Amino acid sequence: MAKILRSKYNSTGERCVDACLNYGELRYVNEDGSPISIEIPCDKYEEAASDFEDRIREGITQSAIEPKEILKRGSLTYAQAKNLANEGRIKGLDFFEIDGSVECDHILGISGSVEYALSVWNGESKNESLVKALVRAIKVYGEEFINGLDLDNTVDLTSYTRFAKNLYTTGSIVDINLYKVKNYHIDNEIHIDGLDLKEKSIKNIDLPLGIAGAFLGFIIVQICTNYGEIINNRIISVLLNSIVMIAFGLIVIKSSRYLTDKYVKNNTQIIMEMFNEELEKASYDNLLTEKEACIILKNITKGEVSRLLLDMKGSVNKKVSSSNIVTKETKFILDARRIVILPSEYEIKESLNRLVEAYQDKLSNEYNVNNI
Repeated sequence: MAKILRSKYNSTGERCVDACLNYGELRYVNEDGSPISIEIPCDKYEEAASDFEDRIREGITQSAIEPKEILKRGSLTYAQAKNLANEGRIKGLDFFEIDGSVECDHILGISGSVEYALSVWNGESKNESLVKALVRAIKVYGEEFINGLDLDNTVDLTSYTRFAKNLYTTGSIVDINLYKVKNYHIDNEIHIDGLDLKEKSIKNIDLPLGIAGAFLGFIIVQICTNYGEIINNRIISVLLNSIVMIAFGLIVIKSSRYLTDKYVKNNTQIIMEMFNEELEKASYDNLLTEKEACIILKNITKGEVSRLLLDMKGSVNKKVSSSNIVTKETKFILDARRIVILPSEYEIKESLNRLVEAYQDKLSNEYNVNNI
């Protein structure tokens, strides 16, 4: 597979630039001397571009170089790429301890390769995953991605490069939802089961309070009817007493349960916020897919949360305890990720061909509709 593109993820913008240069000269160039595009972490892009420009001004490297034409902003942070590389679940995505760099020896680059793996882990087909990977790679490298493929002479290169250029600049010419980090939250409706005795006792007085409410309703009816003397019909008197007693009993029971739920929620809100913060962090750092996040949320059951709340009463390590539970469940999911073999050059070309053809058909249909 032709590889005229590079991925160099480093811990700082300065190190990203160092990876691009060799004694002030570009380390990676094509046969014609033109610079090779290099993907770097999205969170180090501005720092790297600024450092590169500083070196040009100081005469440390060539003045003819345009940093933003060489450096391509990836879709991942350095930490995200490092975490995935350390997992070892994507063949070709490697972390090098000697300099802390993350590299991917594949034409899709780090962003495209990770997009492919995330789609696979989310349960999508190989073809769906490959299309998403291609779109992501083109969004990073633009039409230079097309130049990096060894396409046949029979291929209309113009249509390919036009497709890549439009996708790179507009980003909205295909209806494909790429991976996006989402915030997932634990169900905030916590049952009282498993909480302390005080809260259990509140739950257990619902029925006695209901009976007391019914009795209060009976007293009110008796007072309002002068102990039944106002109503001469006994049947109507019995019905009135029954209806009022039932109504007052239900009102008191529902009010008691509402106040109990508010009490429990107020006492657990801080802890639930800690859980949600940990989940958000785990989702972002490990790029959890929707399928994986749903499994984690299911595994962190209400019973488990309730037991934790009981154990953490008065504890100063509530955040540590919630972090441990989320970390444990996240590790279980990460260990279960299948090893992903990145697609071959042939598969990439075939998928790209179908993608470009679909785009051309879409343009043709829109043109015909506009000219009817």
